[in-house]
Amino acid sequence: MKYWVNIPVQVVGYQGDLGDNIDLVVEQLAKLDACNDALLDYSAESDATDDTAEFGVTVEASGLEDALRTGLSCIRSAIHATGAATPDWDDKAALGEGVVIYQIDADESVEVRPLVSA
Repeated sequence: MKYWVNIPVQVVGYQGDLGDNIDLVVEQLAKLDACNDALLDYSAESDATDDTAEFGVTVEASGLEDALRTGLSCIRSAIHATGAATPDWDDKAALGEGVVIYQIDADESVEVRPLVSA
């Protein structure tokens, strides 16, 4: 079944334009899309006025938990491939100086929704 997973994040410690940093993550999602059959589509939005972004992925999964696990894994892998960090996503983060940090936005909800087949 197909699911949509949306992850809102707060982005801190980045240099330059927030949109350029998000584009780096999108480039990595494109690479994952080419080699991961479970990743069907992806999107990203950012708002530099409050340093937030949202990453959405459409995934093929057996259920909600599998969809969340796959979606988080794809988004997190793309973020890490840019050299950025995702502290508190698993409570085991070691951060270096100058590392861009993507934290799940506590004011927003992670969403997982099944998609209806046409």
